[in-house]
Amino acid sequence: MSLRLWPLALVFIYLAHVECWSFFGGDGDEEGSGNVGSTTNPTTKRSLSSFQNFTHRIPIDQPITPRGRRDIEIAVKAHSWPTTIFSPLCEAWSYLESGDSISISDARSSSSKVEIDSSDSLAWRYLDAMVEHGGIPSLDSWVGAGTNNDNAFGQVHWTYQNSTALALEIASLATKSETYTIDENLLPLALALRARSPHCEMHRSLARNAAISFGLYDVRAANNFLPAAFAIISRVSKGGDGDDTLAVLDSRIILDASLLGNAIDALKLEHGGVESKAHDSSLLIPLPDEVSNPRQSREVDDIVAILYGQFGTTAFATLYRSLKVSQVAFVVRHMGHVPYEEETTVMKEGASSRAIPTALQGYGVRLDIRNVEYKAFDDGVNNDSAKDGDAETDWNEAGHHPAHPARKEYLAGISLSSLLGRFHDVNDGPLPPDLQSLQTALIQSHPTQLRSESIVPPAWQRRPLSLQAATVIASSPDPLETLKGVSQNLPSIAHSLSNVQVPDSLEELAEEATVLATKVGAVSPGWGDAAFGLFVNSRLVDVERPSFNVFELLGVLRVEDKRLRELELNIRPIIQDGLSIWRGSEEGKTSAEWSALQSARRLFDMGTEQLKQLGKNGFSDNLAENEQEDNSGAEEKFRVDVGRGGKNAVLYLNDVEKDPQYRSWPVSVRDMLYRSQFGGAPTVRRNLFTMLVVLDPASRADVPALNVVGQLMNNQLPLRLGVLLVDGEDLSKGSASPSEEWNGGERNFHARDSTLLLKHIAKEYGGVAAISCLMHMKDYVTEFGVLSVKEYVGHHVAFLDDMRVLDPGRRNQIQNEIMALLGGGTTDTNNKPDDVNYEAALRFAVDKSIQPGMSFFNGLPFPDGSNLDSFRSGVNDILQYEQRHIMELVMKGEITDTHPKSIYASVLSGDNLFKQFHPLLNESTGRYYSAAMSGTNFHSLVLPTNTVTDYDNVDAVFIVEGVFDLDTPVGIDFAVSFLELMSLPPSTWHDSKRTSLSFRILPSVSPTSLVAQVISNILCDASQFDVDEIKAAVTMLQKIPSSETITDVVNSLDKNEISEQVLRNIVEFANGESKCEVTTPIVGEESNFYLANGRVYVPLGGSPMSVSDLQMLCNFEMDRTLAITRTILPYLLPEGGGTVDKVQALVLHQAIGSLAAMLGEMMSVSSSSSGLNDIAATFDSLRTESKNPLISSWNEESSSTGHLQVRVSVILDPLTEPTQRVAPLLVAIRDVLKLPLMLIIAPRKVVQNDAPFSSYYRFVADPFSSPDLKPPKALFENLPTTHVLTLRLDIPESWDAQQAYAVQDADNLRCDSRSGCEDHANVSLSEGGRGPLDIEKATIEYSLKSLLFFGQCYDVSKGTPPNGLQLTLERSKSSATLESTSAAELKPDGDVTFSSKAVTQNEHTDTLVMKTVGYWQARANPGVWNLRIASESRGAEIYHMVEGKVDRRGGITLSKESASSSETTSKTLVMKDFTNSGRLLLVKRREGYEEASLFRDEVDSTSAQLAGKDDTVHVFSLATGHAYERLLKIMMLSVTKRTSSPVKFWLFENFLSPSFKASAKFMAQRIGCEVEFVTYKWPEWLRGQSEKQRIIWGYKILFLDVLFPLDVRKIIYVDADQVIRGDLTELWNLDLDGAPYGYTPMCSSREETLGYAFWRTGFWLSHLRGKPYHISALYVVDLERFRRELVGDKLRSIYQNLSADPNSLANLDQDLPNYAQHDVRIFSLPQKWLWCESWCSDETKAEAMTIDLCNNPEHKEPKISMAKRIISGDLFEESWEELDAEVDSYNRAYLEALAG
Repeated sequence: MSLRLWPLALVFIYLAHVECWSFFGGDGDEEGSGNVGSTTNPTTKRSLSSFQNFTHRIPIDQPITPRGRRDIEIAVKAHSWPTTIFSPLCEAWSYLESGDSISISDARSSSSKVEIDSSDSLAWRYLDAMVEHGGIPSLDSWVGAGTNNDNAFGQVHWTYQNSTALALEIASLATKSETYTIDENLLPLALALRARSPHCEMHRSLARNAAISFGLYDVRAANNFLPAAFAIISRVSKGGDGDDTLAVLDSRIILDASLLGNAIDALKLEHGGVESKAHDSSLLIPLPDEVSNPRQSREVDDIVAILYGQFGTTAFATLYRSLKVSQVAFVVRHMGHVPYEEETTVMKEGASSRAIPTALQGYGVRLDIRNVEYKAFDDGVNNDSAKDGDAETDWNEAGHHPAHPARKEYLAGISLSSLLGRFHDVNDGPLPPDLQSLQTALIQSHPTQLRSESIVPPAWQRRPLSLQAATVIASSPDPLETLKGVSQNLPSIAHSLSNVQVPDSLEELAEEATVLATKVGAVSPGWGDAAFGLFVNSRLVDVERPSFNVFELLGVLRVEDKRLRELELNIRPIIQDGLSIWRGSEEGKTSAEWSALQSARRLFDMGTEQLKQLGKNGFSDNLAENEQEDNSGAEEKFRVDVGRGGKNAVLYLNDVEKDPQYRSWPVSVRDMLYRSQFGGAPTVRRNLFTMLVVLDPASRADVPALNVVGQLMNNQLPLRLGVLLVDGEDLSKGSASPSEEWNGGERNFHARDSTLLLKHIAKEYGGVAAISCLMHMKDYVTEFGVLSVKEYVGHHVAFLDDMRVLDPGRRNQIQNEIMALLGGGTTDTNNKPDDVNYEAALRFAVDKSIQPGMSFFNGLPFPDGSNLDSFRSGVNDILQYEQRHIMELVMKGEITDTHPKSIYASVLSGDNLFKQFHPLLNESTGRYYSAAMSGTNFHSLVLPTNTVTDYDNVDAVFIVEGVFDLDTPVGIDFAVSFLELMSLPPSTWHDSKRTSLSFRILPSVSPTSLVAQVISNILCDASQFDVDEIKAAVTMLQKIPSSETITDVVNSLDKNEISEQVLRNIVEFANGESKCEVTTPIVGEESNFYLANGRVYVPLGGSPMSVSDLQMLCNFEMDRTLAITRTILPYLLPEGGGTVDKVQALVLHQAIGSLAAMLGEMMSVSSSSSGLNDIAATFDSLRTESKNPLISSWNEESSSTGHLQVRVSVILDPLTEPTQRVAPLLVAIRDVLKLPLMLIIAPRKVVQNDAPFSSYYRFVADPFSSPDLKPPKALFENLPTTHVLTLRLDIPESWDAQQAYAVQDADNLRCDSRSGCEDHANVSLSEGGRGPLDIEKATIEYSLKSLLFFGQCYDVSKGTPPNGLQLTLERSKSSATLESTSAAELKPDGDVTFSSKAVTQNEHTDTLVMKTVGYWQARANPGVWNLRIASESRGAEIYHMVEGKVDRRGGITLSKESASSSETTSKTLVMKDFTNSGRLLLVKRREGYEEASLFRDEVDSTSAQLAGKDDTVHVFSLATGHAYERLLKIMMLSVTKRTSSPVKFWLFENFLSPSFKASAKFMAQRIGCEVEFVTYKWPEWLRGQSEKQRIIWGYKILFLDVLFPLDVRKIIYVDADQVIRGDLTELWNLDLDGAPYGYTPMCSSREETLGYAFWRTGFWLSHLRGKPYHISALYVVDLERFRRELVGDKLRSIYQNLSADPNSLANLDQDLPNYAQHDVRIFSLPQKWLWCESWCSDETKAEAMTIDLCNNPEHKEPKISMAKRIISGDLFEESWEELDAEVDSYNRAYLEALAG
């Protein structure tokens, strides 16, 4: 295109630009009239010619923007991880390897004990394809270039992009059979994000150590020959006694593939041997999660191999092929760039490295507009001459000089010069007239844009801003890009947004969207309950936290994709089989198949409980409309009617409504609700809860439910207790035994005696006495066994006497009366006809099928008490469920003070009530198995005689399957019994639902006997026979000896008793003409069981299933089956109605039953289903709302796509922090992953201060980035130059990122009016220079210093965290390893280089376990680490590590290995990815240390202190920003000068600049102190802070117990802006009088500021109750006492509660200890230890030991000027300026040392 055509294009660009601002509206007047298009609006659209006239021309050398355009870029790199051209090949392999581990099929097949061939996994197929592809000559040359001469490296014509393309090509070959998964699009994204780079770096670290350990690489040699691949083969031995740990006996290293066979033979010839310790075992044997190829054998001694190599090279391919042929179990590890450390060491000497640091993605960057009320800038010599009042030229009437070329500045966001410069025929001459007009238009528009970008609207104008933003987004042709632009640049566009007019119709739609957000649980409490929710299918992904991990999102997408793939692979064939009876067109059949598949997917997404609710609540045409508003999806439990029919049977021992002991309880349920709101028990004088306990009083079996009774009554729960006393033997017989002879009471007591005795005690002495006796005597009998009646009565009376309920002196008389009552000598004249009697109790137990040991809470059966842990957790679930249920009934008014008369009768009602107990009721969740997996077909089904033919009227379709071992007599008996059940079905299977059942018998194991084979073959074709015929054949075959031949079997059959058709089947089987495929379902160890639509039922006691059992099983499955039947059946029915023939009925049964079973099994192993609401159906219903401007969707799924796809749905308010974070990800999901995406905008009607008005944001997840050509970074372009900005990173929880490079102050990013905003300006100012006017970026770089292991630790002996347990994390490495420690060096010219010193890095870190949730964290780089209990610590004496798990209720279960293995104090941890869900560490107390404390008592602690007395004074401080770093150095200097003892500073490094850390170390060496940097990552479970200053305050106080090593027993905190006048040794030695810390009280001697002393009035005055309010600028902490008294946990707990209110803890670091001082005592330090001019009088300054530069509430004085003024004069040995000059001299010396 010629230049002549470009004016038109540029005019279009300009008009589009003006159109944009015109849409937003102009500035308007102060009240925001919003008159869009007004003629007075400076941004009103004008024609280009109207810009030709202007009042004056601007010289070309006079800048329009003296500060220049402001761009800031931020990057995060892992400087110690090399990236090379091999990286994509490794990371693609790692991606596929990680996908293998999340296969749903693996989880399902584990139950069937099917071993998966590891060699066929995607990862191994990828390597096979790579090796088959052959070595890449360029990659071979790259390796050779590094070993021979670096000049050869330049000859390698291969790039990172070539390797990426190769990796994707090989991956496509490996996954060619699964091309419809999202991996095709997700893998390139994962490669761009470097998602698997930690795995490859872990391999590199192992390869490096292995190469050094075996002498392949010498870190000291100038030239090394490092092979492209090598293998280490080892002979290993497994430990005994269940220990699978491998011990290495001997090893060989192989470089030449031809030597591999000899080496293997040599190792195999060796016998015996002892474990070799020559090399670290992690270098020689597979790690626990590495899968070998082929799968490792299970012999005692074995050969294993590790192949280290550069993927894609010939050497790697050759060794790989040889290992595959050898059949040795081996794993592969990518070698990576082993010499990287040495190359980076010599980089500054001119050598070029072939690797670059790994540039990372997956983090967010926030630039907050800083509050500059108190100036905290380090101006140094850079005094900005532009004052606040300086006037600038008004350019509104200015224009471009006709003789000048295009200006190089960016004006109104456009650089005309840059655009024209893209064309070769552009010169520097004058512009044509139309371009002159365009340049003038840009000049005149620029001030308006700057003004709009710099002004954040006032609060009243921000109220409708969310609606206005939604209006703009909804009107955009690309809502996602507009959403990203609006949300991430809100400070710049808020002013323009405030003038947008919102249509009334959009407000109504916005309100509907907000209701929808609440319905699906998409509410963000941190942002004023604004809408936000990102759903992958029905799975909510947490994007709200700043530590959001995009790599977890990638994992969720992969899991959901595999889940759908599994669903489709299993369900689609079932649907296709079901459509085999289709009589319509092929097009209609395809449509029906797709619709049925989509419906099955929606059912799957619901989750089990929601699916049951759907069946229970009924149907409409739209699944989303089937939800009930009060339906939370919570599981509805089953009840047994143990209330009705119990007259004369159940003995109720108390009555809350009538018994006098409850008279003091409140009678109103409203009082109960009030108590419950404040955590009290629901105490009210109503029988809210009735508990029935069934027991045999003579049995020694424990009844844990009685302990529950005691606890509930002690907690004042309104509980009525009923007992059913029956004898176990009587119950088994079904009748009462006759009474034995009385014999003076010497016979054994019986349940009959207990009934009479307890009834008498309850009547005479009250229910509480009866209950107490029952519990006491049950414990006694459990311990001592059966008693005689006389002994039994005697113990009762003695216990009553001990309770003091008997009249004094009447004990013997009462015992005689009771004996007479039980012996029949007298009768109880008060007996009534409805009194309890034993015979009635026994009949009731028989009728209800209940046994001793059972118990029921409002009819809910308690779990079996054989396992106490599961019993306790199950009981807790039931108690919480029923209390919630009763509360809901009270809230709904269904339970009042008087209604219903019997609450017990009221709750024992509904569909989930069963007349009698059944074993299925004790199953908390059902087990499911799909026999359809085994290839069953409809020919094996049997339809009973009463099967319906009109399926339009069928509610539920079932397949009931009997799975039996037909090789055993028991299995055949079960089969015969099941056939009898089929032949005589009941008239109905359910009371109210129309049900159609079919039956099938399957063998549970492959038949081996001839008879079993014949029976299996008959059953395989059962549909062609009559049930009676099959039963007769099976009965006859059962009698034939197993030794018979098939001919003998045929001849021995009675032809008169067996049908001709069955006989023909047997003959055909004998002739080999008919042999059905035998299916063998496996469920655990069971060999005889039943399935009802997949629901497993194993009969108790080995009894076959009865009709009532089957009815119960169908009842349990009815709701789920009804939902599936009603959803899927309409798609399968033939056209013209639901009347079908027998074959069609069989096909329908096979389809519905198999689909129900498959869904049941898949849902039981899947954790992805929401279980909350039918979210997927809700969003599906919205896809049809095409006219709603707030709803947008892309990449819609249809039958043309062929396969189910992961759907992403997001509902959001455009003005929230999570929206800023997710917006660019939505673009990638739509455009890169190409997944179905729905966006629902749900703006708030009113915005308060809960929107990020002062934050620019970028989330770095660029799918098109490249490490060499386009490195990923957060780029902020064209920012307003007037704001001071502060930078904050949002990084995943597992990242520890520290600033590595920054010329500017990242805490105070600002522009200089003379020199601009870029890095060069900040450096050149010191030389009086002037920065350029064109674009120059401010660049800040962070380094990923380490990743984090974190998790929870529990003491299994006590079930609590072992607070204070010291842990160490160590990485084994070769002793010759030469590691590098990277540091950033700031040169005098502003250039920064990374250098490394050749030192051996001590890879060791330690940490402590918190009491709070047992939390611990430790830093580690990718590799294999050992987590240990610190040796020689108190913890190592007390504890050893064990393996196990903690369930969701906190129950701890140890693994079998922990019980059999020897004690250990370490475990292996592998760091290889960016995701960490938390590591569980379990420790157990050693014998003899059951009550030992980790913290020594005070006497021992004092003795230890005296024995190892440390004279060093330890000082802690923190700072952020160059100004405070400057002040911090001055504080350090003053402390060191004034303190008589050695001083060691512990500086919190999270916010320190790299130049400070390096120069502070240098200064410390010069002034004679020590400096060490500490760090900690804010735990995700602890409520975070959004403002940087408050984050720093939190770090100052919340983690003191875990920041420092245990040998640091005391610490003094000193604020960075203090100067010390006194000796801190005096403070160090000060006795804190038993308090954990000491603070100085706030001064009150300066009268003029007393009015600002907030602690003297209001809340603080009442809260402190006379205690002083202390200042946090200086404090001393006794760390030993602090840890021993759990002060850190107390402070975190208080903080967590108070911080829920954002207005609390205004001065977090100071308010928190002051608020907590009623629980955690503060020792008040003498006032002299802190003087602050704002609060302390001038007269007290002379006594001050420290001077603090605290802010003055009366005037806002900058810190530096305050320091110069206050710290000067005769009171100081050196003034602040003198101290500053000395610090500056050390800085200059440091820079000179660098330059030298």
